[in-house]
Amino acid sequence: MKHSIWPLALIALLLCACSSDDGNAPLTPEGPQLNITFIMDSNAERLGNLGNPAPLPMGNAGQDPDFEILGLHFIGLYQDQFTPYDDGVTLFNSPTTDAGGDTAIDFEQELFLTPSQNQISIPLSFVTPGTYEYLRSSIGYQKYGVTYNLSGAANDPDWPDGVSDDVDVDATIASFLGFNTFIRNYTLNSQFVVVNANKLQGYFGLESNGTVAGFNFNEVTEGDAPQTTVPNPIDATSPVPEGSCVVTGQFPTALVIPENPTEDINIQIVISTNQSFEWVDTNGNGKYEPLLGEQVVDMGTRGVFPSIQ
Repeated sequence: MKHSIWPLALIALLLCACSSDDGNAPLTPEGPQLNITFIMDSNAERLGNLGNPAPLPMGNAGQDPDFEILGLHFIGLYQDQFTPYDDGVTLFNSPTTDAGGDTAIDFEQELFLTPSQNQISIPLSFVTPGTYEYLRSSIGYQKYGVTYNLSGAANDPDWPDGVSDDVDVDATIASFLGFNTFIRNYTLNSQFVVVNANKLQGYFGLESNGTVAGFNFNEVTEGDAPQTTVPNPIDATSPVPEGSCVVTGQFPTALVIPENPTEDINIQIVISTNQSFEWVDTNGNGKYEPLLGEQVVDMGTRGVFPSIQ
């Protein structure tokens, strides 16, 4: 594999550029840059594993999650649909660790992006010149907000008499999508969860917050989603490792990295969150009601769409 791995410490510098004491401009490496901006978009097309349009299946419902943090393990460029996964040009790759036994992504060292801090810049001198039709990114972590309904809570003998349980409450979800992730701990909304172990793809933590009949509650539950959608429109010619959550997208016009670049190149990566939080809607009302036994079936993103700006 051809590697152009940009160190984590320098990526952090570029995400949070530091100014000198004399008020000079932020410090960045010299020379033209490859500027990459990530956009989480609930209006982007919803795709399935093979990169085809994928409406919600009969009997399921979904929400557009309110994104807070996106964690990336890998970003790479690929020449064409026949380029093997292990033969691309790596722009970023976060460390792995054996601390939990088997090799796993080190959660704390992923690249974390937010809606406002969503751009990284890589010197073009670090990127192998060439023409690239595809971009791939391994999504290791997502943190977002959803809403669920308390229907079914009235069956609990401790539920207040005469109070309806048809109440929507907020929840914060931390979802781990990598093939295997070593997690020391993580923070949901206000709760701190200690793990100190490897977790396979699909593990999540959920913190619920709400008020019913004047009573404020805050609870944390942990679980595993049974599947994660990983769109790859070139799966037939260039499959990705099973369980890797490496999403694949094609540039509308191929990205060209010149031999001797003289100016910045700007690309935008739209990641679809179109009804990406999906569950079995047993009563067809479009509400997520876990206390009625409705199960989450998918937390994967629904497509990646790179473009040159």
